[in-house]
Amino acid sequence: MIKLAFIFIFLGILTFFAKKTSFKKGMPLFLAIGMVAIILAGCSASDDELTKEEPTATQEKAPKLSIKSEGTFQSDENGTVTISGKTKPTAELTLVATGQPDQTTTSDAKGNFSFALTEVPNDGTATLTTTWKSQNETKNITYQANPAYKAKLAKIEQEKQVAEAKRIEAEKKEQERLVAEAAKAKREENARIAEENRKAEAKRIADQQAAAQKAREAAAQKEAEQRRQAATEQQPADNQGEMVYITATGKRYHFNQNCRGLNNSNGETQVTLSDAQSRGLTKCKFE
Repeated sequence: MIKLAFIFIFLGILTFFAKKTSFKKGMPLFLAIGMVAIILAGCSASDDELTKEEPTATQEKAPKLSIKSEGTFQSDENGTVTISGKTKPTAELTLVATGQPDQTTTSDAKGNFSFALTEVPNDGTATLTTTWKSQNETKNITYQANPAYKAKLAKIEQEKQVAEAKRIEAEKKEQERLVAEAAKAKREENARIAEENRKAEAKRIADQQAAAQKAREAAAQKEAEQRRQAATEQQPADNQGEMVYITATGKRYHFNQNCRGLNNSNGETQVTLSDAQSRGLTKCKFE
């Protein structure tokens, strides 16, 4: 381009001097020089065309991935934190939050995305990662628990503690009641066993005493019988006139009006021994 400018300047000067008479004499020389300059300019232009590189097509600039989102979010009165923003369409997003399970989603056709953290009791942090066409972008996010939700949780926790204290107290009283009932039942059982043992011992002693009494009575009765038998054997024959006691329906006669055999009689009759024997009556076995 510079050489062409020199050529035009040269032609302008040539035209200017051609109007002068003195220049006509040197016209052939100027024309020759001009032709040489034009040829040189043409050669230079050809060389420039050969050495000039072909312009490359403008390469399409790849769009850069970015995340547009607030840095801090706050939960609502129900403890839910909604983390939203915008990035490239159909980008893959992952949210890793403190005390929350990891979540993944895909942005919509306009690049919008949204995550929900539920029941957030305290302030926390989260890391949002976006992947799109082999590009990755990360953004740190903080979230804050709603004061009203914090107060609600504190009230619920207090109510739980009160309920737990009441439950523990009720369990303690119930345990004390069960222990007291068990002790009472144990005392009653011990008393029952002691009473049964006392009754058994009393019965044993009574039975023992009754057996001893029966043995004494039997011995006394036997001794009395032996005495009466001995006396009967020693009595002369005229003892048949000795008086005895009989009953209206009885089959025995009794020497002793207080004999046990007469306990159930409705009345006794006194007759002679010989008379009783003549009636077929025999002596009472208790005498």
